[in-house]
Amino acid sequence: MRLFFRRSSPKRTLILLATVLLALALEGGTSRGLAATKVSLAVDFVILGRHAPFFVALEKGFWAERGLEVSINRGFGGFDTARRVGQKQTDFGFTDIAAAALLRGQGMRVVQVAVIYHNWPHTVFAKPEIKTLKELEGRTFGTPPGSTGMQLVSAFAEVAGIDWSKVKVVNLDIATQNAALISGKVDAISTFRFFIPFFRSKIPNVSMFPWSDYGWKMYSNGIVVHEDTLAQKSDVVRSFVEGALLGYKYAMEHPDEAVDALLKHRPEIARDGAKAEQPFIKELVMAPEVAEHGLGAFDPAKVRFSFDILYRYLDLPRTITPKEVYSDRWLSPVKP
Repeated sequence: MRLFFRRSSPKRTLILLATVLLALALEGGTSRGLAATKVSLAVDFVILGRHAPFFVALEKGFWAERGLEVSINRGFGGFDTARRVGQKQTDFGFTDIAAAALLRGQGMRVVQVAVIYHNWPHTVFAKPEIKTLKELEGRTFGTPPGSTGMQLVSAFAEVAGIDWSKVKVVNLDIATQNAALISGKVDAISTFRFFIPFFRSKIPNVSMFPWSDYGWKMYSNGIVVHEDTLAQKSDVVRSFVEGALLGYKYAMEHPDEAVDALLKHRPEIARDGAKAEQPFIKELVMAPEVAEHGLGAFDPAKVRFSFDILYRYLDLPRTITPKEVYSDRWLSPVKP
């Protein structure tokens, strides 16, 4: 039996080829979508306006286009976030270098792979009649007892030229320290500069002294991972960090869009409050060295300052070296 095949026309062949290629492309795209690597991020505290850049990374696809599906979860303090990373309860953490270093000293193999807040976020808020930090001497200063913040306040006092022995420390619960200043129970407190709009609304002409304006060059929050994640999933770490940094870059350039992205995922957050926090993100991120080295990069001088403080005031064992706590080997800095 003879079989006969009709010869296809060139036009028909091209159409068939295009159809096959399209099907393969669609199949490949679907496969890539199904193969997205799921990772989790824990921030430092309850999710607020200051965390909007991470939701920008979600909405703009900065992580998705790198093959990541990221879930963003609240934290319960920077140390708890670092601990969760150390115990592999979350893949990435947004917390400060002090938490990473101190937990490293306790045997948890956590590493900061990118710095986000190049400027320290704390500001001293004081009664209007206090015009200089030196005037804190002889005054009352409210702070949570036994906290890392308390230990760092005394270190900051020395850097800023304050005789801390002359300051009357009042132990306060962290939940009541803001109210204590507003009511006049204490003369000053130190907390995040994100509270500037709040205190301005409560205390006309409130005095404010950002730590970073008084010689304090310690790094704060960044991206923390477990050593095993670096060893086993270095590509994932690089992709996550790149996406996060692009989220910060875009959020600083488009703060209103950043708030929209945040509220899409967290509609319970007040828009006005979230919007008020956006300018302070840029203040914390955009230190002078960022223009030269890019977002995320570590400056050796600031690293040395940070560890000098940790060794001297927080009893970090000197066997814990900076190279153990931070690494930028997986970092591709993003130009601001």
